Amino acid sequence: MSAAIPAWLIVAGPSTPVAIGLATVMAAAAWSKGSLRPSGAIAATVVGSIALRAGATWGGFLIVWFAWVTVGSRLGRARKAVRTAGVVAKGGQRDAIQVMANGGIFAVAATLTLLRCDLAAEAALWGTAALIAAGADTMATEIGTWIGGVPRSVRTGRPVPTGTSGAVSVAGSVSMVGSALVLTAVAVGFGLVPAPRWWIVAVAAVFGAVVDTVAGALVQQRRWCPSCDTATEQARHACGTNTQHRGGWRWLGNDAVNLLCTASAAFLAWGLASLMA
Repeated sequence: MSAAIPAWLIVAGPSTPVAIGLATVMAAAAWSKGSLRPSGAIAATVVGSIALRAGATWGGFLIVWFAWVTVGSRLGRARKAVRTAGVVAKGGQRDAIQVMANGGIFAVAATLTLLRCDLAAEAALWGTAALIAAGADTMATEIGTWIGGVPRSVRTGRPVPTGTSGAVSVAGSVSMVGSALVLTAVAVGFGLVPAPRWWIVAVAAVFGAVVDTVAGALVQQRRWCPSCDTATEQARHACGTNTQHRGGWRWLGNDAVNLLCTASAAFLAWGLASLMA
């Protein structure tokens, strides 16, 4: 195992059957609480099993990360549901595509450590940066939507409906940076990230979340409800009207933008680590 990860923090993961069992129990609990849809629970079981099998540091960090974003999603849930009802395409229950868009790269990194122990430190750095970017972006949306304030489009600078992709608010921006720092500290504590390289993960995570916002504003598909005369991300608006394409790339939805967020963070973390080697 790479010496870059403190030896005293490297704890072997459980056997494959035990890892799958533990991940299944946790995913089922999240599903029962309304955090995941059935397909999301299945995807979470896969990601969780891989992380737990890779080691206690991987599994432990994933559990803390999920707890963090779950708390964020539950804060002011009723208020947020009302404010974003006619805008967001998906609600608070995450499906399989959302789970993999957020945690897929982390799962790939964990898998790589199982196959190549000599790459554990490198994979942990970019894999953790990807997951933290997803967490920072999620918390920016959840806290920004909950607290309120006027969200403004990065593309136009004008106020937009709450929940619109590619928009920023003071509360959301502060939450994004704060979450990136908190989760990076947790990753350092678990031993996934060497303390001297914490800044690489934090910078990469914030970068990924910013890429998500910019892509959401510039290239993510934008739709319009002709009946309500309002912007939305829903193919069929909450009023029952089929919406019209109004801009962006038709094929690029929010899930793809989330994947771009995590991929950008992973790439930057890898690049910065390579330059510092």
